[in-house]
Amino acid sequence: MRLPPSSLERMAKEQVSLVCVTENDGKDSTEPSLYYQKREVYLKEYDPSCLQRCSNRIILVLESSFYRLGLTVAKHPVITIFLSLLVCGLCCIGLTNFNQTTDDAKLWVPKSSRVLPEKAWVDKNFPEEYRFTSVIVTARNVISPMAINAMYDMYLQSRKMTLTDYQSLDSMCVSVNGMCQISSILELWRFNGTLIRNLSTKEVIDTINSKIKYSPSFGTEFNLEYLLGGIRKDGFGNIIGADSITMLWVLHKKPEYERAALEFERQMIQMCQAKRPALLKTYVYATRTFDDEGYGAVQADTSLLTAGFIIVFLFVILVLGKFNLVENKLYVSLIGIFTIGLAIMFCYGIAMACGFIYGPIHNLMPFLLLGIGVDDMFVIVGAWKNLSEKEQSLPIPEKIALTLKHAGVSITVTSITDIVAFSIGSSTVIPALSAFCAYAAIGILGLYLLASTFFVAVLTLDEYRIEQNRNSILCCYKHTHYTPTKCSKRELIAEFIKKIYAPYLMKLPSKITVIIITCILVCVNSWSFSLLEQDFDLYDYIPTDSYATDYIHALRRLYPDRGYEAAVYCDGMDYYKNHGKIEQMYEYMQDDPYIQNGSIHFWYPPFINYIQSTDDTFISSYVDHTGYPNSSDGFNTLLLYFLQQREGRSFGQYIKFDNNTPPTIKATYIPVIHTRQTHSVGDIEAMESLRHILDNIGFINGSCFSYGFKYLNNETNKVLKGELYRNLALAGVCVFIVTLLLIANLWTSILVFSCVLFTVIDVTGTLQFWGVTIDTASSILIILCVGLAVDYSAHIGHMFMTISGNREDRAKTTLHSIGSAVWYGGISTFLAFVLLANSKSYGFVMFFRVFMTVVLFGLFHGLVYLPVVLSWVGPSPYPSLKPQTGETTDSESLSTQKNKSKVVLYKGNGFVKRCFNSGSDGQIEERVTSV
Repeated sequence: MRLPPSSLERMAKEQVSLVCVTENDGKDSTEPSLYYQKREVYLKEYDPSCLQRCSNRIILVLESSFYRLGLTVAKHPVITIFLSLLVCGLCCIGLTNFNQTTDDAKLWVPKSSRVLPEKAWVDKNFPEEYRFTSVIVTARNVISPMAINAMYDMYLQSRKMTLTDYQSLDSMCVSVNGMCQISSILELWRFNGTLIRNLSTKEVIDTINSKIKYSPSFGTEFNLEYLLGGIRKDGFGNIIGADSITMLWVLHKKPEYERAALEFERQMIQMCQAKRPALLKTYVYATRTFDDEGYGAVQADTSLLTAGFIIVFLFVILVLGKFNLVENKLYVSLIGIFTIGLAIMFCYGIAMACGFIYGPIHNLMPFLLLGIGVDDMFVIVGAWKNLSEKEQSLPIPEKIALTLKHAGVSITVTSITDIVAFSIGSSTVIPALSAFCAYAAIGILGLYLLASTFFVAVLTLDEYRIEQNRNSILCCYKHTHYTPTKCSKRELIAEFIKKIYAPYLMKLPSKITVIIITCILVCVNSWSFSLLEQDFDLYDYIPTDSYATDYIHALRRLYPDRGYEAAVYCDGMDYYKNHGKIEQMYEYMQDDPYIQNGSIHFWYPPFINYIQSTDDTFISSYVDHTGYPNSSDGFNTLLLYFLQQREGRSFGQYIKFDNNTPPTIKATYIPVIHTRQTHSVGDIEAMESLRHILDNIGFINGSCFSYGFKYLNNETNKVLKGELYRNLALAGVCVFIVTLLLIANLWTSILVFSCVLFTVIDVTGTLQFWGVTIDTASSILIILCVGLAVDYSAHIGHMFMTISGNREDRAKTTLHSIGSAVWYGGISTFLAFVLLANSKSYGFVMFFRVFMTVVLFGLFHGLVYLPVVLSWVGPSPYPSLKPQTGETTDSESLSTQKNKSKVVLYKGNGFVKRCFNSGSDGQIEERVTSV
């Protein structure tokens, strides 16, 4: 038998060194005599270390505090429930500040990044004004007359589409020279149906190979090889065939066109998905595509998460209660889920009141809190079920107080470590990741407080109902002659752990097998973790069965060199004085290996070519003998004149003038396309290469910089890997320190930390085998691993320290006492996300993989590896539980001694005599008395 808690509390204050051992007279009798042969043994005075003194104080304070809290809550459950609801209701006031941020720059880009002020400049001077519909046409030969006629059919169909708000393509498109700007091979014949319908193969080949530099339709730079994919040439270098060609429809982005533009894009998508005899397949991607396919898949799969909530609710009903009419805990389970809802309100209210941003990723916060919150409830109910028979006979307030005393320290260990881990994550420079971790830390704090008060109060009321034998569903109905069956009272998982799992796990072959498996997993996954790459591809978040995914794959296959779009932006410097620098910049950009050939759409070369090749008296009056403008005013005057001509009209969108007289250039930009890189690291190098060119030109009283939408991701990726490793390291160190203070044993804390470390290594290594890379979403999830992994091992480590006996018995008792609660917590987390296994969304699939592996490896290390290690090298229990004697004190050893009794004088709060009397019948009797 174990000493009662009241005796243990008395033993904690005063140390003693006297040990008395007594023996009986050796006579065989039913009641062994208590003939004492005193023998005093003086031991070395017990001198606890600083950590042990800290341990004793922390454990004593926590247990006594939770005991008093439980007693108060149990005596006033209704008031506790009311105050909990009131506090959470007041926190909801913060929800008035709700404002979901969808701007990627505010979510994912570090605030100190140079790209943010550059983006602000671009948004001010060249706001996004256009919508696009990009089409890739494939055929056996796309430059055959049949394929060109099929493309012309698509062009005509787009012109005839019936749209909402009485709009048409002609009214919404970007017009150049009175024609809708549709980039395609049809420009070569000015979209003239008569010419196109009568083309011969020879005419097509001759036109294509005529080296046309400017579009006959729009006067813009024209590079046919940029449009073509899979080009085939003859021995003379002439193009004779191609596998694909691109077409691009450009529309104005205006509020009054929004509905019609969306409808146009919808019809274009339908049109491109239809089969055409002359073409193999047509791929399409529009401005609305990512919202429809990417975010649409996320919204569609949100229902799976809701279903996961329901599954967890049903699981909680099965686990918390017993299968009879009285002891079933339907309402406790329902209130348990409601408690998580209150924690979500508490979290959102306080976080938004403090000004933390709320982004799309925060929609997953309820499911994170669901997995963590259910664990705490399982531990509390498990502590209730583990009360001894004597404790079960106490009044309900006393039982609740003892339950919270036993469970409170355990949930404190896991909650504080989770809060610390996420608090460390909130210090990252990535705003969305920082805010998510802050929300998580506040939410776990709310769960901790509500589980200790609100849920315990509900549990108290439910126990009063059970004590009165009232029905679990119809609480007003009282059973008068109802006795639950023995089967309904059985705890199957706890029985399985006690009778089968724990004994077999403690066998030597099982232990050796566990250690070998653990070593193999850690070694293999450490190697895999070292191979984890940093790469972020936004298109991964589009469902695999989407037409958009087909477009992306076709684009990468047919145009392997085409990367992401960007632009060079220049301020209102004096372009006349900087003309040498501008020409040098253009030359360097053409030589940049990270810029695709022919993708630089710069107005300056055509402008200079025009004024030097055009015989116009107006132009000649503003140029010098070299054919170059003779002054700054002359430069601006000729540029305005050039933009009004057919050759320069398409460049007007790239230049912005002020309102002075004569007007001067306020800002310009130069569209470019970077070459495609296989990883994010290459994209970053491409960005930095162009930045290096522009930063070192040395303009006179002016500057240029490059910017593209992908630059936002690049800036995030530049710091993401370092931030991930930093957060993991800091979170690990802080978790270890907090675990050390709360478990208050260095060796146990090291073993618990090894479980957390091994779990994180195994999870990240497995993710690498799945092809997951370091990006924004995976970084958040990997940080979550630290918080979730602590729960599975900290409970086991703390419980082991509260049990006396030899190591193996303590490991078995630990598994029996709290193993089922840890198992239920892991399974509930898994069930919350299990339906995401078949999701079409990459983000949700990754969530499932991360949580599945965290649960799998966390349970393995917490319920398999850690008990085995503790059974071999586990430390002694807390000093307040540890008997001081010169002989063995294991109950197993006592049970083998016949006709002997031991009297052990414990060190602790007062002199306490513990007597084990063994008679001829082999029964052990324990008597505890104060001396």
